[in-house]
Amino acid sequence: MPTDSATRPIDILLAGPHEPLRQSLRSILAGQPGLRIVAEAADAAGIMAAAGQTDPDLLLVDMEMPGGSGLEILRQVRAALPAVKIVALAIHSDKRFVRETIKAGADGYILKYLAHEELVNALQQMMSLGRYLSPSLAESQNEQCGTNIPHPAKNRAPQKEVSMPYTKKVKDLMIPLEDYPHIPYWFTLRQAMAIVREAAIKFEGSFEPRAVLVFDEKYQLMGMLTLRDVVRGLEPRFAEDKGLIKSDPSLAVLLGDMFGPGMKEASQRPVSEVMSPIKVTVNGDDPITKALFLMIKENVGMMPVLQDNKVVGMVRMNELFKEISDVVLGD
Repeated sequence: MPTDSATRPIDILLAGPHEPLRQSLRSILAGQPGLRIVAEAADAAGIMAAAGQTDPDLLLVDMEMPGGSGLEILRQVRAALPAVKIVALAIHSDKRFVRETIKAGADGYILKYLAHEELVNALQQMMSLGRYLSPSLAESQNEQCGTNIPHPAKNRAPQKEVSMPYTKKVKDLMIPLEDYPHIPYWFTLRQAMAIVREAAIKFEGSFEPRAVLVFDEKYQLMGMLTLRDVVRGLEPRFAEDKGLIKSDPSLAVLLGDMFGPGMKEASQRPVSEVMSPIKVTVNGDDPITKALFLMIKENVGMMPVLQDNKVVGMVRMNELFKEISDVVLGD
């Protein structure tokens, strides 16, 4: 570790299993004064080997590392490299996961979808102050109370004075992006299913996730992975062989095929192969009537919400229907 960070650049070891993400991070850091990537690694063993060869000041690590739990890998790295600053890149905004990541040895935590906006400042702050949390996480971590990120419904304005539906904006009803499941396009169907299940547990009683947003390495929206897409991606050959259905009315052969070893093999397909395109989006400042019109017109049950051309959340027919029912039923 340098004694005076101004005398030479901050040497960075970049670690992550996915080349597209590493490439994106390289492009963000390229040409930045005072920052240089001295090595890259794709797994825990690679981190140890590269660190021994380059003696980095800072490790920037993707928490979706292979070869075990990302938290366990952090503990191993921290034990082996006690002087290296560690910044974790993750998709999780759940404060429990953030706290566990810090406990495991991370000095900083950046939400992946904010990396393009925060990364350079975050690394500089890390070396000067020793800590960094994405601003959207910092407040909840400082509070140190409760164990769950507030549900979307709890983030709305107090209900003492209820606005009429026609005065509400889409952003008043949307589920914030940090709370809505979203993944990079190179994730497998199995990983996507794990994210959906995790979100269902996390937000039980608040909302049930029925789709996952899919982003590229620059966090530009690529598509949406619905539950139907996931099942379709897992379908074996009988899905296209109608003759099997006619020859086996009991579906015994089909069920055996569907729930056989082929399903686990199919679960390793990347989500980019089966995701659905985004049909329509809506602006956060648009009235909810526009969102209703677009959903009916395009025959969709949910839409990404944009603000300044960036995805900030998801609005669903469920929340819009509740607003309508409150008016109709007089609640």
